[in-house]
Amino acid sequence: MKTLRALAALLLGLWFVSGLLLFVFQRRFIFASPGPTVAPVAPGARRLDLATGAGWSVTALHWPAPRGHRTVVHFHGNGEQLAWQREMAEAWRAAGYGVVAMEYPGYGVMADVAPSEGALLRAAETLLQHLETSPETPSERLILQGFSLGTGVAIEMARRGHGGALVLLAPYTSMREMAAQRMPLWPTGLMLLDRFESASRAPGVRQPVLLLHGAEDTLILPEMSERLARRFRRAERAVIDGAGHNDLFARGTPEIVARLARFAPPVIDAAAR
Repeated sequence: MKTLRALAALLLGLWFVSGLLLFVFQRRFIFASPGPTVAPVAPGARRLDLATGAGWSVTALHWPAPRGHRTVVHFHGNGEQLAWQREMAEAWRAAGYGVVAMEYPGYGVMADVAPSEGALLRAAETLLQHLETSPETPSERLILQGFSLGTGVAIEMARRGHGGALVLLAPYTSMREMAAQRMPLWPTGLMLLDRFESASRAPGVRQPVLLLHGAEDTLILPEMSERLARRFRRAERAVIDGAGHNDLFARGTPEIVARLARFAPPVIDAAAR
């Protein structure tokens, strides 16, 4: 009996300590920035460094759109950095879109800025406010596009009224639900500092929404985007056969671009006149 009590006490102690470590280091898991940093440079792109008013600046790359064309504003996934968005940008540009890709606080050239949901949203809003002041990139010509982690950023920016359309690649319902699926032994709903409550924010999005998900995605299950789609006012959803999570772009780029072109064609007639 004493042995059982001792074992139970040991297991409880291990559970408590591991939960405490998860709480203390949670942002290292949620915002897993890659290394080493690669300089964000690309042919035809302008580098933007914009002051956020919080003592740090947000960095982005901007490939300008042809006159009268839409611009895709991309918010990348976890474990990525700005410099790695070049291949995606080239595919979108070939289809006729301008592209803007943003770095995140805590990632790449912004590694010295502490990451958090609030910091990512501040960076995104600073970038969008800058773009919307230019006649080349008014809000109605911007397509907000998020991948994985970035879908939470894109949804909140759309809810705040930015952009004319919203594209979500491998989106999740909330960080709370993601954590509960991955770590069911701990009360992650009470522990999380960064919640990215996409499902509860979705009804506030007035723009049309396109959701795309890899059929073989085991990191963010496709059923999450299915449930999320029902929360938007105007949404269409498709599954990319043969694609998982990290290979969604590699395997699905032609279909993604084709669906994007039907959903929000690169040329806006009114802007081109």
